[in-house]
Amino acid sequence: MITLYQWDERGLYLRSIGADETGALPERSTPTPPPKLTGTQVARWTVSGWEKLAAAPEPEPPPAPDWPALIAARRFQAETGGVTVQGIPVNTERDSQALLTGAAFAASLDPAYQIKWKAATGFVDLTAQQIIGVASAVRAFVQACFNREAELLGAVADGSITAEMLEEGWPG
Repeated sequence: MITLYQWDERGLYLRSIGADETGALPERSTPTPPPKLTGTQVARWTVSGWEKLAAAPEPEPPPAPDWPALIAARRFQAETGGVTVQGIPVNTERDSQALLTGAAFAASLDPAYQIKWKAATGFVDLTAQQIIGVASAVRAFVQACFNREAELLGAVADGSITAEMLEEGWPG
């Protein structure tokens, strides 16, 4: 049995423990004892051994959120989450948006164009005018998602962003 000395994620000495000599060292432990400490002193493990500090350092503040990435991810979630148009639940994932754009283009070329569109509830028959209406509504919905992203990025720029704002104001 040997004595090991453990430290926390900041390198600060925690405690001594007994361990089997033949086993692997537990994470964040060493057989090297920390220095003798007095008062408010603490020992911190470095790659070359223990160092003595006058007091425990203040914990580092958590990193600031990556607001642009969080906002973009939330926009994508809203954008691709679907929308109901003319009573039809429409998939708004990127491939569905592209298919709907193609159908709207065909409908704009041929006013007699008709399709069976697969909605979340099953197939629906759409006339050229309905296709263009659904495509326009989906396009407006997607643009509203990007507009909300731009608003939130403005709040990041002026320092007024909050975590609650990330969930508010999305179209739907």
